[in-house]
Amino acid sequence: MPKINAPLTDTAIKALKPKDKIYKKSDGQNLFLIVKPTGKKLFAFEYKSPLTNKIRRIALGNYPELSLAEARNKRFELIRQIKDGNDPLIVKKQTQSTLEQIALKWLEVKSEAITPEYHKRQILLLNKHIVPYLGNRLIHTISAVEIIDVLKIIEKSGRIETIKRIFILFNQIFRYALSYQLITHNVVADINFKYTFKTKKTRNFPTLTSPNDIKGLMLSIDGYQGDIKTKTALKLGVLTAVRPFNIRSAEWSEFDLSNKLWVISSDKMKMKEQFKLPLSRQAADLLREYKKFCGNSRYLFPSLRSGERAMSENTLNAALRRLGYTKDELVAHGFRAMFSSAANEMREVHKMPSDIIEKCLAHKGTDKIRQAYNRAENLNDMRTLMQWWADYLDSLSDN
Repeated sequence: MPKINAPLTDTAIKALKPKDKIYKKSDGQNLFLIVKPTGKKLFAFEYKSPLTNKIRRIALGNYPELSLAEARNKRFELIRQIKDGNDPLIVKKQTQSTLEQIALKWLEVKSEAITPEYHKRQILLLNKHIVPYLGNRLIHTISAVEIIDVLKIIEKSGRIETIKRIFILFNQIFRYALSYQLITHNVVADINFKYTFKTKKTRNFPTLTSPNDIKGLMLSIDGYQGDIKTKTALKLGVLTAVRPFNIRSAEWSEFDLSNKLWVISSDKMKMKEQFKLPLSRQAADLLREYKKFCGNSRYLFPSLRSGERAMSENTLNAALRRLGYTKDELVAHGFRAMFSSAANEMREVHKMPSDIIEKCLAHKGTDKIRQAYNRAENLNDMRTLMQWWADYLDSLSDN
């Protein structure tokens, strides 16, 4: 029969001397006293997790600060948790983890892969829409219904896009918590967003479609009397048809002007994929000339207040208002629709298929065969289309 060690006593514990290596003495029922080479003694409980079937160890406290009797009481509580199907280490983490604490840890990890501006927006969403309602709650106690209730508050204000962003943030936080075994289930995954919240109607940005109106816009931009950064940003927005955010946050390091190529990193793109856009001759010339005057900043279009920050969100639309366009007539995002409408209507002229138009707009294509083509061929087609667009704009101004 295996030898059964006698339970520990205070006298026996005090008599234990340190050795060259760490060793342990059993008190029975998986409670151990660990003695380190430094002479430090501490209690630990070893068990098989009912969730993973792996052997785990949980530290209980140092001796004599934690007495033998107190360690035994903790052992019985842990045995009870295990019998109830719980993992004591996970329970311990859960009782120390509020939603706000876990969210901040997740955003700290995420900050390495996103821009400072996007990280700041995530923090603002957290502090404004999540923390006031559930921030101080232990994350494992939060139910799917409570998350829905928080999102319904935002839904009442009509900010449908904000609901989606916060829902995604909730899901990321809970997935992070699940990875570290702070929760045993991601309750956000149980929420069917489509059938729980209102869906956003398709947003059509006001734009210009007739050649005369587009000509008028180009002449107005040429005659703009405001800041050269704003004037150039407007021109680049029309010539490239990229999203206004990508114009405002554009950095000189993204441009290869000798090869006329703009490479935007995945963290700046809506679809979270790197985007390569060939530049027309006119766009490249515009930037070469502009760089002589404004090439010392990290950003092409830095904020008026600080060269370390990008142009503010409202600058381009405010410039359009000064040019006489109302918000119902034209917004900066409408440059994309202007390019799309003209390119699709004149496909017989430029000879490029619709999926190349969509690719120039950084939209996901539906043609799987076309997506399988090599990137070089796509870039050549895209370059042809973007050069056609710039030449078309020039032709309007010349008439």
